[in-house]
Amino acid sequence: MKRAARRLSTAAAVAFLPLAFTAAVNPAIGYADCEGGQWWDPVANTCQAPLVPNCENGWWDPVASTCRPAVATVPLACDDGWWWDPVGNVCRPPLLPPQ
Repeated sequence: MKRAARRLSTAAAVAFLPLAFTAAVNPAIGYADCEGGQWWDPVANTCQAPLVPNCENGWWDPVASTCRPAVATVPLACDDGWWWDPVGNVCRPPLLPPQ
């Protein structure tokens, strides 16, 4: 019985030794104080630039990966039958021609 306990304790020490060595040599970094809207990338172990840039007076279009101008919030006074396009901020003609 004593021999089995000794073998078990030796096997446990051999299994635990790589874990202890890794923890002592390479301590993990859980976070970093990144500045200016940057974010911590644990894989690269560095602060990364923000994914979405700050678009002054506009909005970020993720499909085109560019800043777009602001959408107008006040509708124009369009003529009868015409409709207001908020993206272009213009009056568009009727979709159906008059009958």
